Amino acid sequence: MKKQTITNQQCLELLQQRMCRLFWKIADEKENITIDGVPGYNEKAQFVGGKVINLCSYVTLHFAADEDERRQMLNALRSIIDMCSSMKMETWGILNGIRGLYQLKLAGLYDQAVSQAADTTLCESMDWHTFVDVNNNYALIHKPTNYYGVAFGIARYRELLGWDEPGNSAILLDHLMNHISHYSGEYGFMDETKGEGRFDRYSILIPAEITELVVSTNWTEPELIRNMLARSARIVLKMANEEGWGFSYGRSIGAYGETAVLQILASAAQLPGLLTQDELTLAYAYSVKCIRTMILFWYDEEMQSVNMWDKGRRTDGYRNKNRILGENLSLSMQIIDVIEQWKNLGYDCAREFKDMDVLKKQPEGLSFSRFAKNEYDRGLIICRSQGHVWSLPLISGGTPYYNKDAYLPVPRENGVLEAVPDVKHCALVPKLVLEDGREAIPACFFDSIEEKGENSCQIIFKKLCLISNDSPSSLEGIEAVTTYTFTGKEILREDVFSITDSQINVKEVHLTFDTFSEDASDLKDRVIFGKGPISSIETSPYDSCQIRRLNPSDDKKGQTEQVIDLSAVGMDSYKISEDSFDTPHGPNRTSVFWKKKVEGENEIHLFWKIAY
Repeated sequence: MKKQTITNQQCLELLQQRMCRLFWKIADEKENITIDGVPGYNEKAQFVGGKVINLCSYVTLHFAADEDERRQMLNALRSIIDMCSSMKMETWGILNGIRGLYQLKLAGLYDQAVSQAADTTLCESMDWHTFVDVNNNYALIHKPTNYYGVAFGIARYRELLGWDEPGNSAILLDHLMNHISHYSGEYGFMDETKGEGRFDRYSILIPAEITELVVSTNWTEPELIRNMLARSARIVLKMANEEGWGFSYGRSIGAYGETAVLQILASAAQLPGLLTQDELTLAYAYSVKCIRTMILFWYDEEMQSVNMWDKGRRTDGYRNKNRILGENLSLSMQIIDVIEQWKNLGYDCAREFKDMDVLKKQPEGLSFSRFAKNEYDRGLIICRSQGHVWSLPLISGGTPYYNKDAYLPVPRENGVLEAVPDVKHCALVPKLVLEDGREAIPACFFDSIEEKGENSCQIIFKKLCLISNDSPSSLEGIEAVTTYTFTGKEILREDVFSITDSQINVKEVHLTFDTFSEDASDLKDRVIFGKGPISSIETSPYDSCQIRRLNPSDDKKGQTEQVIDLSAVGMDSYKISEDSFDTPHGPNRTSVFWKKKVEGENEIHLFWKIAY
């Protein structure tokens, strides 16, 4: 079947078939299971044991064709849980596994599925104390602050299973609330760091994750989380698009960019009065599109697996391919959880709709959502223009992500202009190279962000960001004003750099552009493309331009780093890894590099304009 001919009902049937097939594969192959040649259980697959318990418990409870198959599944599940009980359990794996165990208890099947020996072992290993230091005021042990949410969920399920007395879950949730209150302020978005400004996908997702835990464990929703979720949901609704794509910036985008949308909207829908009826309708329509994308785009039938790693796709190192079994498990369960939440509200994700045009539901133009305004300004620009939805993140990745492309202040749209995960190309951000060899960019330190009319925004930097270390550090003596303008199907960026310290000498300016488009031709200050989503890019006033045609391969194994000779256009050679151009949704086809010499100017004016 072709993608466009598959109904919503057939999508859900595909998901069920894949989950059942994975269940029996786990039961049959046990510790020796492999997916696409990768061992399912390995030292880099930290959370897989708990995820196995969660999915296999769900499949047993909901997908058995009859009672005979249910009995077979229960016997297989008991063996699976015995196997997983001997595995090392960590954070998210614990939360997934203990949730599956609780569902078995609610169904009255816990004793049939969990042996006494496994129960004893899991009660000991599925514990939040492994990453929380109770004796140090419940401090997290080498974990970012969002892990208080994970600890809360584990503690709450332990209480519901009768493993612990009530009490610790409330303390852990209170610690999370205190962090959010301290670092989020009036805008209600969580900085994952202690003030560095990492407001990415997870900052918007966290209230949805807490809400899902609160609702599923019969806890009272904190008012702060409710208010945060309302803001998060309305940001996500501004991103609504026909393709069912989600977040396009920060870490763990790609498939998890879509599931973040699903989790946020489903959680918001659970709380009465949080969304208007029109917002609910839009949330439901957008969610169904994202569900279809998850099932039809992210699953590779040839691999019999989710694919975030091969055939031109790339994700960040955190979700490396060693986690392939766990990603198949958790992504399936995230889709299922969302479908169940909508079902409980009377919405059938299998039903077809006459009007699912989500683009009609939101106005055109630019909107700004502020995340924080204290020492620095942080926020997200979303621009809807002629069927396109652009996200412009004005944030800092903090340590160690601040200089990676996925966090830079560049407009992004999945399938049109994407960041390459984990790389530092500085794509579409002018890079100033100083005489002493240091490099600086306008990023991280946003002194002010202002909307300028319906389609423009201006960003002021009183200092630039040095990009040599793991942590962001500032360079004073150069100020910058960056202006973005969105007009029709063009995006214009203008930069004015003012050198206020006479001791600072700028030697060169570099600019890089990675694109899905190909068949490029250089017409002086304008590169045009024969095919692809970007039709041209115009720049000024650079001295030279080098176009690199990329040849992505379906098989990246064994590829080596290549040196590209730029001497013909007066540039130094530089190294580039052939596979460092793949994005979550596919391979870039062209990379363009410009260079400008700077000779004593106190003010540098630059611009680029993209037509799409």
